[in-house]
Amino acid sequence: MKALVVDDSKMVRLVQQRALESLGWEVKQAANGEEGLETLQQMGEVQLVLADWQMPVMDGLAMVKRIRADARFANTIIIMVSSNAVLESIQEALDAGANDFVMKPFSVDALKERVAGAVPHA
Repeated sequence: MKALVVDDSKMVRLVQQRALESLGWEVKQAANGEEGLETLQQMGEVQLVLADWQMPVMDGLAMVKRIRADARFANTIIIMVSSNAVLESIQEALDAGANDFVMKPFSVDALKERVAGAVPHA
């Protein structure tokens, strides 16, 4: 199973990558939404995207909308991971096509639980 972690913080990407790899995922990283879209195109079939909201170049919300506009990624699970966790923002992320929302800061165990709950057969 392939996953893409998109966050402008290298440390956050590393924590997320290690958490997913401990669950058996093959993980790639990107530092912003534009880089995330490019990496996603190169990866082919991807089952999971973890996306930060606030990033330079292209934010996570714009990236989610672009992913959802591409039929090839219709079944890709997208989890927005952000400190921007007011109810309106969570709803905006879900309306844009995110499947779930994890609030920063998060525990590795909580992240693993959300991934397991969101991705069939993970």
